[in-house]
Amino acid sequence: MKTRQKNNAEKEFIADLLKERIYATLALLAVLISIDSDHVSPINAGFIIVGTIVSLWAASIVATQMSRRMVFKDELDHSEEVNHQIRRHAPMLASLVFPLIMISLSAVGAVTLSAAIDISILSSMALLIGWSIGSARSLGSNRIPMLVLVAVELAIGLGVVGLKLVVGH
Repeated sequence: MKTRQKNNAEKEFIADLLKERIYATLALLAVLISIDSDHVSPINAGFIIVGTIVSLWAASIVATQMSRRMVFKDELDHSEEVNHQIRRHAPMLASLVFPLIMISLSAVGAVTLSAAIDISILSSMALLIGWSIGSARSLGSNRIPMLVLVAVELAIGLGVVGLKLVVGH
């Protein structure tokens, strides 16, 4: 029984890590789509991307800390809890790597900023599609239900991005 509980706890932790990565990818996608490459430099685009994701990362840690303190009161070791939450939310920061590589290539003139942003958008979409297919396949569905689930998940993700763009920043 303890082994199963440990496995479930490990799975829960991995699911949380993946959730943070997916959330950051959706947020990053919205930011990338909103960058007007004709009116910003590669440096500005990099600051926009890093600023958004690092802010979300910090906000996520603060929100988790506040909620856990309210629920657990004095039962938690503060320093251990902070270290755990930093690790738990770290996948958000991983979403920065590829877009920053592309923006850096733009800064040195290897590609245009527009191409760097477009490639970053496409790579983010490919990640979301891959995660959605992996999620649907884990249910053991046939091909048609799996494709429907993937389409619905992507529509929701793109809807979130679209809403962010319509409402503004």
